[in-house]
Amino acid sequence: MLKATLLATSCALFIGSAAYAQTSDTTTAPSAPMEQQPQTSVKTENMFGSQSSDTATETNKVGFLEAKPGQLLVSSFIGQSVYESDANDAKSVGKLNDLITSPDGQIDAAVIGVGGFLGVGEKDVAVSPDQLQLAMRSDGKKWLVIKATKDELSAAPSFDRSSLFSEGVADPAAAAKEANPEMPASTPPAAPQTNTTP
Repeated sequence: MLKATLLATSCALFIGSAAYAQTSDTTTAPSAPMEQQPQTSVKTENMFGSQSSDTATETNKVGFLEAKPGQLLVSSFIGQSVYESDANDAKSVGKLNDLITSPDGQIDAAVIGVGGFLGVGEKDVAVSPDQLQLAMRSDGKKWLVIKATKDELSAAPSFDRSSLFSEGVADPAAAAKEANPEMPASTPPAAPQTNTTP
């Protein structure tokens, strides 16, 4: 019985001291005011530019869409193989990895992944959108066709999205640097050399 009483008393003291340690002390001096972070400005723009006159009646609406002839759901084509022709035995030349849009929503370029195996060793090549075509068979099967050969795509310069686009948005400074790679980065002037020989 004595052991049970001592154990209960010890537990009560232990729990009580932990609870007391967690209470805040209101008699402490007020802390120094926190430094405020500098305010950064935020600029918001329409993601796809201004609306054309034929879609002006559809602006500022949420949760609706009427499918119109010629519209495409782009996500259905990203990752799809791109073929050298519309023939039934056409060979794949790569995959559609991305589309680059202008501020007004027009497609400026298609990014085709060429070469490699299972994505390893693949390089991205940007091609003008008029190079890409949609082939449709009479049974409803659709596939992408490019007007360039696999050799032309392999020989084309590589498209480096990480140096040209920051978080999915074009970075003109990076593009200018990419266009003029011989421009040296600004470096501090060298310290004057002193002659230490007598």
